[in-house]
Amino acid sequence: MRRLLLLLSIVFSVPGPAYAEFDYPMEARAVSEHVYAIITPTRDLPNAENGGWNSNSAFVVTGSGVLLFDSGSSVGIGQAIRKTIAGVTSQPVRWIVNSHAHGDHWLGNAAFADTVGQIFAGVEAAAGIEADGNAWVERFNAMTGGITGDSEILAPDRKVEQAMELSFGVVPVLMMLSGGSHSPGDLMLWLPGDEVLIAGDVVYSDRMPSTNAGDLQQWIETLAQLQQLQPRVVIPGHGAVTDASGIDRLHALLSSLWRAVEAGINEDLSDFEMLPQVSEALAPFRPFYPGLDDKLRRDLSHVYLQVEAAVFE
Repeated sequence: MRRLLLLLSIVFSVPGPAYAEFDYPMEARAVSEHVYAIITPTRDLPNAENGGWNSNSAFVVTGSGVLLFDSGSSVGIGQAIRKTIAGVTSQPVRWIVNSHAHGDHWLGNAAFADTVGQIFAGVEAAAGIEADGNAWVERFNAMTGGITGDSEILAPDRKVEQAMELSFGVVPVLMMLSGGSHSPGDLMLWLPGDEVLIAGDVVYSDRMPSTNAGDLQQWIETLAQLQQLQPRVVIPGHGAVTDASGIDRLHALLSSLWRAVEAGINEDLSDFEMLPQVSEALAPFRPFYPGLDDKLRRDLSHVYLQVEAAVFE
């Protein structure tokens, strides 16, 4: 008996994961009758100051359970999202959509393991999660000084190959693929009754988008298609809640980036040689997209190869 008590005292005296100690300042903002946005205040990468919480989430209260779009960078962040949802509704999270394979959008899945029935992801995104899950855990632990902890991996089990019209409770939803615009397997949700687009990283509203894993030409085309929806509300993967004007501005930014790189290629400039003139071409967007210059220096070579291939095809 004494041995059992000793073992129990050891088990319960071990401190929990570091993420459980971090206070995430979350709140749910109603953007329509059914849809709520959880918006991170940071515009930085995961770090110790923000506890790894650098991406947005959204949830839909359906009458038959909650549909959660993106679960955050860790189980700890997922737990904070769960608590935030519970402040709005007693309905449990029954479905999760993982917008893409970058870890800040899905590592919180396991916080809902006891209630979730299906986790949706695009085919390529699901493959990326299965292949690179542990690497994302390690990467975020290193970036946050261990705050995100050793998150359990709960992978998607519903792999989406094409656009689908679904109903979750009383809420009709169109699940859309972006064609790999921002990254392979991007998923978005369009809720026609609410006129709300939950866009994931296909839309950045006020932070320079990462273009190093995407298809820029496809992204520009996808944004043009989204403009036709004329959403009343757009919940981006990063940045503040916006509307159709946020799609318009991002379309203009990425189109300008493409044209500036194409002009440099036509002048027979290498990627590093054209950087100053590309930066100058994007100057009008600088006030709206913090981090523009840093992302441009990082991603220009990737964009250059895509534009070069299109110019000389």
